[in-house]
Parts: sequence; structure tokens; C-alpha cells
Amino acid sequence: MTNQKEEVNVEKLYGKECTLSKDEFMKTYKIPEKGLSKEQAQTLLQKYGPNEISQNKPKRWYNYFLESLLSPFNCILLGIVLILFYTDVYLAEVPSYANIIVIAVLVTVSTLLDFFEEYRSNKAAEKLKELVATSATVIRGGKEVQVPIKEVVLGDTVVLSAGSMMPADMRVIEAKDLYVGQSALTRRV
Repeated sequence: MTNQKEEVNVEKLYGKECTLSKDEFMKTYKIPEKGLSKEQAQTLLQKYGPNEISQNKPKRWYNYFLESLLSPFNCILLGIVLILFYTDVYLAEVPSYANIIVIAVLVTVSTLLDFFEEYRSNKAAEKLKELVATSATVIRGGKEVQVPIKEVVLGDTVVLSAGSMMPADMRVIEAKDLYVGQSALTRRV
């Protein structure tokens, strides 16, 4: 093994697309200089669908309830109830249910408190997600237009400024003082 760094061949890794100039790239992929028209964007939106990650179905109330009931704390308490049932009821000459009732009340209260808190906070988070509509600036018909991120389509020219989120996988065709905060980037292996 050698400790020498191999020189990375960008063209081999990513193809010629990453080394093309802006004009060559736009010509090769037939990207209009003035951006897509509203009609083209609408057609592409219908063809490919919205630019959003499909979400799992929201959990039902009983899922939250089961998660609350089977929390580690409650599982320990339920284990203690089983032991107490064996020692205080099954083995005892005179059955005593007092300890079992106290622990059952603790499990019930813990489950209900956790369930209501979790359920309400998740419902509030879903409503908040609906209210917060992120948008992107794209060039449509030669003008910069704000559109919801879910309406960004394949072939759109996106204009980014300081603090902008990239609304999709994209190629930078022109930049001035570009800085990327890499903390949000992930790498797939």
C-alpha cells in the first residue's frame, strides 16, 4: 500500500457535464436562456409530478398510544407487576393487590401523559409544516419568479442567494462568491 494520494479525475467520476461552460451546458441540454415558460413548466410538472419527497402516512392515534404504553419505563413497571403478581398473589396465602394496583395506576398515568403530549405535539408539528411554505426563485419567461419548491421542475434555472436552500439536485452553471455550508450535506455509500 502507498500513502500517496491519487489524483482525482473529475471527468472520469462525473463525466463531461461538470467541466462544460455555462453556454455549452445550456446548449447541450437545451436550456432556454430566458428560462422555461409557464406552459413548459406546467407540462413538466404534470409529466414528472411535484418536486417533493413522498411522506409516510401519518401515524394513527393508536400507534402513539402503543408507543407510550410500551416505553422502557412502563415495560420495567409491567415486569415488576408480573413479579408482584407471582409473589403477592400466587405464592401468598392471603393475596395482596395493593402494590399491583399502585404500579398499574403509575403505568396508566405515565402512558396517558406521554400519549397526549406526543400526539398533540406531532399534530402541531404537522400543522406547522403545512404553514411554512418554502419557495425558490426561478427564471420563467425571462423574469425571476418565486415559486413553491414543489413546483420547481426539471430544466428550471434556479437563482440562489445568501441563505437559500437548494430546492433539488442541481448543477451550478454560474456563481459569484459561492459558499456552501456542508453541514447539511449527506453522503450515500
